[in-house]
Amino acid sequence: MDIGAHKIKIVEGRYIKTGIEITNFFSIKTPSGALEDGTIMDKDLLYYALREGFKSKKIKTKNVFLTINSSKIITRELIIPKVKYKYINNIIKYQIKYSLPINIDDYILEFKIIREFFVDNMDKLRLLIIAIPKAIVEAYYQLITSLDLNPIVLDYQPNSISKLLGHNNIVNDIFPLRQFTIASVDIGYDSTKISIIKNGKILLTRTVEMAGKFIDEKVLSLGCPKEDLEKFKKNIININYQYDGENIEEKILNIIKSSLLFIVEKIETIFRYYLTRDKNNKINIIILSGGISNISGLDSLFANIFDIPTITISTVNNVKFTGPIVEYANAIGSIIRTTEV
Repeated sequence: MDIGAHKIKIVEGRYIKTGIEITNFFSIKTPSGALEDGTIMDKDLLYYALREGFKSKKIKTKNVFLTINSSKIITRELIIPKVKYKYINNIIKYQIKYSLPINIDDYILEFKIIREFFVDNMDKLRLLIIAIPKAIVEAYYQLITSLDLNPIVLDYQPNSISKLLGHNNIVNDIFPLRQFTIASVDIGYDSTKISIIKNGKILLTRTVEMAGKFIDEKVLSLGCPKEDLEKFKKNIININYQYDGENIEEKILNIIKSSLLFIVEKIETIFRYYLTRDKNNKINIIILSGGISNISGLDSLFANIFDIPTITISTVNNVKFTGPIVEYANAIGSIIRTTEV
């Protein structure tokens, strides 16, 4: 279950010999006012929306793997001496206590090992630290249990997409994933999540606090009826075209394109940071996901700007799924379990 600001995406699936099979999927519009920046504002609204969705789709599965995102979730990189796995948490808690202006008791800490390396005559670990406020975790736990479901895992959207890409070898039937460094760009409704991933490991993750909502607000300010907005975006022939006409359609297309270019500028800053921090860093391919990535020609727009092959994810070789994976990527990825924390 991927709970987003605009939609809740739900998939029902199981492991099979060839990977993962999704047997059922659907989405629910997130009720207005129910969620704000990943924080549950009205549990009753979410409860009723989910209860009706599960009932109408006749979902009988009880175990829930949930993935969320919020600007309140803190991610940091940390370098520590190499120690036994069981001691890492204690070292993290000690270092975070003195490096972040938070009360560590209010957060649940998780970590992923990015890589091991040797420097200054010492083996070291580079870690990605994920700190989730306990209040957020508890609110989702209460929501899921109130539905008479079993909350098994609470995941973080960038981690979900990294697991999906790490679990597969080929995307869109042609592009290999192994040994390539991938920039995953998940353009959601409230925010855009950027993750640099290699062989299923997150090397960097950042969030841009603008995405589909930012574009919608710009378009609506021109007087476009709200009920026509999604239909208009779906009918775009190619966002790469030059739109400079004076009619309302041309003006709307120009606003959509200029808004996307503004978001791309923010993404470029993150790419530049990653590429310049180490001369060996590179990005081999950009993979787009999220609802906005469905806009026709967006992959070409990214490829032209960054001079990096760019695709909108449509298939992965180890997942049997008949729906639009571009929208359900995080939900599917949350099902995948790894040996890492």
